[in-house]
Order: sequence, then C-alpha cells, then structure tokens
Amino acid sequence: MTGVQTCALPIVHPIVKLDLNEYNVSEKLMARFSERAEGILISGPPGSGKSTLASSLANFYHSGGKIVKTFESPRDLQVDAGITQYTRLDGSFENSADILLLVRPDYTIFDEVRRREDFRIFSDLRLAGVGMVGVVHANSPLDAIQRFIGKIELGIIPNVLDTVVFVK
Repeated sequence: MTGVQTCALPIVHPIVKLDLNEYNVSEKLMARFSERAEGILISGPPGSGKSTLASSLANFYHSGGKIVKTFESPRDLQVDAGITQYTRLDGSFENSADILLLVRPDYTIFDEVRRREDFRIFSDLRLAGVGMVGVVHANSPLDAIQRFIGKIELGIIPNVLDTVVFVK
C-alpha cells in the first residue's frame, strides 16, 4: 500500500467557562487578586479545575484593562478574544518568552508548568516584572511550592511566588 499518510491530531475537549465571581472567592483573596498578587500559583490534582480558574483569572484581569497573554501547549484555555494565546515557538517556551517581553504584558497565564525549563521561564518572567499565573499539578499547596525547589534558587522563591491557590 503506497501513499498512506498518518498524522498526529491533538484532541482537546472544551472546558467550562466560568466568571471569577462564580467561584465564591473570599473577599480577602479577591482583594489580593485585585491589588497585589503577581506571582500566583494555581495548584491541585488533575481534573480539579485549575485551568478553568486560570482562564477566569485571565478574563478578570483583561476586563480590568490589563494586557494578558497565555503560554499553553496545546492552546485550549477559554479566554476572551483580546487575550493572545502563545504556544512553543520553534518548540520552546524560551523563544516565546523572548517575544513576550517585547509586548510587555501585565499578566501571563502559564498553563501546565511541568518541565524544568517551564519553572525557569516562569521565574525569569516574574523577576522581569511580569505578573505570572502558573498552573501546576500538586496534592497540597506546600507540594506546589516544593515543585519549584531544585529548579530555581531557593532564595528567590519568595520573589517569584506570592500567592498559592489550591483547587479541590
């Protein structure tokens, strides 16, 4: 049999699109999101709704006049039309980060921070002054922070992360 072609096709299912107000977020956490959180880590087990919350937070910041971008692979976050969704440029988020710094976003949503390179890029962007929201798999809030240990210098973690949200 000649001429047979095969291809890989990513299959993603649409996720629920929720407004941040639908989460019944406490006043204290909402004030933190609004006023000073710029190194946010959304953590929880697989399927808990981390990416859905990240999408809601992206839309919240965008509706407040902030410039918001995303890093995703695959691009499947349900975000407003004014939010640019980036993926790996030439196979690397590092290349995407270089471009991202030229557009100077207020916030970048990094969906699925997993690889050593992802943690380093998240940290580099945060230390450059970009507000970062990262999504990580973890069984507890402490586990989420520990995911950064050994991937970036221990002493800079407080400069990278200021808020951890655990989703059940």
